[in-house]
Amino acid sequence: MSTPAKAVKTASSKSSFLDKAVRYLLDSDTTPDHCPDEIWLLGARHPGWGGESGDGDTQGQESSHQWPSQFYSDFRSRIWCTYRKEFEPIRDGQRGWSSDAGWGCMVRTGQSLLANALLTIHVGRDWRRPPSALPAPRSPSFFLPSPNASPKNTHQRKHSTPSPVTTTPTFSPTTTSNSTASSSQEDNTRSRTRQAAYVRLLTWFLDTPAPEAPFSVHRMVLAGKDLGTDVGTWFGPSIAAGAIKTLVQAFPTCGMGVSVAADGVLYQSTVFEASHTSPPSESDSETGSLSWGDRPVLLLLGLRLGLDGVNPIYHDTLKQLYTFPQSVGIAGGRPSSSYYFVGAQAEGLFYLDPHHSRPAVPVRPPSSKTERDMDDATEQYYASAYTAAELQTFHCEKVRKMPLSGLDPSMLVGFLCRDAEEWMDFRKRVAELPRAVFSVQDEPPSWPSVDLGGDEEDDALALESLASSEDPRPTSAAPAAVASALAPLDTTVASSASLLEEPQSPLSLIEIPPKPLRVNSDDSVRSTNGKGGRLSFTMEGFRNRLRAFGRSRTSLALPDGEGK
Repeated sequence: MSTPAKAVKTASSKSSFLDKAVRYLLDSDTTPDHCPDEIWLLGARHPGWGGESGDGDTQGQESSHQWPSQFYSDFRSRIWCTYRKEFEPIRDGQRGWSSDAGWGCMVRTGQSLLANALLTIHVGRDWRRPPSALPAPRSPSFFLPSPNASPKNTHQRKHSTPSPVTTTPTFSPTTTSNSTASSSQEDNTRSRTRQAAYVRLLTWFLDTPAPEAPFSVHRMVLAGKDLGTDVGTWFGPSIAAGAIKTLVQAFPTCGMGVSVAADGVLYQSTVFEASHTSPPSESDSETGSLSWGDRPVLLLLGLRLGLDGVNPIYHDTLKQLYTFPQSVGIAGGRPSSSYYFVGAQAEGLFYLDPHHSRPAVPVRPPSSKTERDMDDATEQYYASAYTAAELQTFHCEKVRKMPLSGLDPSMLVGFLCRDAEEWMDFRKRVAELPRAVFSVQDEPPSWPSVDLGGDEEDDALALESLASSEDPRPTSAAPAAVASALAPLDTTVASSASLLEEPQSPLSLIEIPPKPLRVNSDDSVRSTNGKGGRLSFTMEGFRNRLRAFGRSRTSLALPDGEGK
């Protein structure tokens, strides 16, 4: 690398470091900008600042973060995977890592993307966490408080008197006391079920090599090692996508398939194959009649949209991706680091920063068969197995927003399609993007097979351009010459002599000193015994033919009187 290039790279690195230092010390990304534009968070639309009215706005004003309440409730409900420490070492030969701080940010943002996709499948996109002030740890009432209740009232509520959950959009008020009681009971039952599924999902991402955590940092980095990235080194978007696909395929209980784009192209046939828990029949694959299967599919696309930064022509496209109901965010996107970008507003992006190291949460699997198999017992177990403080470490209370212009061009984009209808809607939305950053096609191209073995006709065609229109010899001699270059020969001196006969050309009158035949001693001995060597006189004769042909072609281009 030249000295000026090194200087530019060094200056760029220093600038990036200073930018990070300023952001860290001032934490400027957390300052509310009171932007009135609408917010899109993983496919959900929320009003901007000042766009809300009613009781919901009061909750937003009570928050010290001063963000729109609907958006803030959604943001703090997204799963956030960060650096962890003090976990069981990740073994790689003689070395072991008990923390991923400093190198695991892309692993964590990949986990966050995967976790929020699974959260949509198993818990629902409309699920919201209770307020920050939670009941006493290890209490089943953790799942029961009303998200609209104030922290004080939530803490004082008796555990034996659950209150209905009112934040889920599908719940509607009733007009009679009996119907209200019935609805409250159903809502509480649904709430407990969803919360149990939520806690169980989090255990899949705990930092342990145990089988209860199929998406742990241990398994992620070892899957990355199989793809060529050593443990303790930074993942790229493509390695993260490959590791996610490997682990999801190894854990069908998660109820999801994965399809990774090839060179920025998603193929419908590949997506449909991933939607089947069991491999589709060969007849369906061959006839092209494959349809959507029995499970959702996570679509992963590794993109690079520029050199040093994202080309501004793609800014509108990136913002529009968050309006897709299938969106599960973008992982990557900052030089020398990785963030999980979950939303967009105006010219800014909301993100979760994994660069916060926390103690690892130990896995506590159900100890009895009853707890593993019975639904009620399972819900009760997950209600008390982990404290509210431990679960809190998987969510971020502080909103961060950065300019879209600061985005790094290398990123991993994710979408979740749960059925054929969502897939077709996704294809339609992709076709309407202002600038194409990837494409969707029905199936991969089928290239014709190429036979590299060679035959006589191919060999003749290969040397057709070498034959002169005035050459009296037929082209049938060409295959033998080509074969001599591809395989050992079994020829005699007499056969090679026949190839040395050349037609006279005008330049043949010029005295040209003959070149000695470059034949090794072994070849000479075998030739005198009637067994030609590997190149022998046959190859030398073929070379002489080409030289003579070149001389004859040159003589045709000389004016009259020259060359005599």
